[in-house]
Amino acid sequence: MIIGIDVRALMHGRTSGVENYIRSLLKALFEIDSENQYVLFYNSRKECQNFLPPFDGRRVKVARYRYPNKLLHLLWRFFKYPKIDKIILRKIGKQLDVLFVPDPRPSPVSKSVKKVTTFHDLVFERYPQHFSWKSRLWFAVLNPREEVRSSTHLIAVSEFTKRELQELYCVEENKITVIPEAVPGKLKPEKDIFLLKTIREKYALPENFFLTFSTLEPRKNLESVSKAYGIFQKKSPLETYRLVLAGRRDPLIFGKVFIDDHPDILLPGFIDEADKAGLYTLASGMIFVSTYEGFGLPVLEAMACGTPVIASNTTSIPEVTDDAAILVDPYDSEKIAEAMEKLTRPEIHEEYRQKGLQHVKQFSWLKAAKKTLKVFNGEADEL
Repeated sequence: MIIGIDVRALMHGRTSGVENYIRSLLKALFEIDSENQYVLFYNSRKECQNFLPPFDGRRVKVARYRYPNKLLHLLWRFFKYPKIDKIILRKIGKQLDVLFVPDPRPSPVSKSVKKVTTFHDLVFERYPQHFSWKSRLWFAVLNPREEVRSSTHLIAVSEFTKRELQELYCVEENKITVIPEAVPGKLKPEKDIFLLKTIREKYALPENFFLTFSTLEPRKNLESVSKAYGIFQKKSPLETYRLVLAGRRDPLIFGKVFIDDHPDILLPGFIDEADKAGLYTLASGMIFVSTYEGFGLPVLEAMACGTPVIASNTTSIPEVTDDAAILVDPYDSEKIAEAMEKLTRPEIHEEYRQKGLQHVKQFSWLKAAKKTLKVFNGEADEL
């Protein structure tokens, strides 16, 4: 088969969940699949392949289209033209059998081409008020319902996202295959003492701290975290734990935050990808009480680094964590504070550290790639 992959989502060079999903899955696909040929499609007036994962140029080709992005999106959104498979045929002489769209966006193909689309979450449908007007306009242009309709098969990253697709878009169950994500790269507990010291100094991290690591936006529920931390401090006045809220903060989205100027709550900002394992390793515990997640990759990242996790008991989180995390009602700050107190006890801290390290082994990008290949081959019923 000749499999096209829409890699436009990688062009911004970010390292968020969707970008990590695409890079990790492609790397695994290229490792295990020696039979099929691949074509990576993107649109740009400038050649910029440095955002792509390494690949064998004999089996993997790149097709670049040079149309202005805004005009192209309008043509695709309203006229379903030009077809991506026809663009690729003209560019490199390859006729696609399958087009894989790892993040929903306008991607018209001919009827003879099977289209497989991955849905990560439907948060834009559930919480439109959490997005800027520009983002809401972009989602209107994307028109996910049309991508559902025009796709031969859908991949959901969790059973929760599958249920969301069924409930919000009335998708038949046999059109959706659940293929979980895994931890990107080789995250593991960082043992280099000098590197850990460097990371602690770089981000001015205290000796003992609880960590929240995500984009700082409303659904990440930082208000409950900060309230829980205040309760924890009052109930455990002798403890010296501080709270670190790591991640990029957009003031246009998050506004004036209630935690400003709190002496024991630190905001180190964006964390370099190379420092992620060290940050998790240094943390006494990870708090991830988001109110909506399609998968919730940070909880697995923390577990892979030996960091005990406190997580929400809602949306996709329970199926991702199983019993390897302390699950709490994300709106109950008292319960979150109780969970924080538990992790200050050495025996409970070690219990959840070990549970997490074992649990994360169940998730693998090689497994995900093998299942994805079966979907490409039309063998989803066998999964």
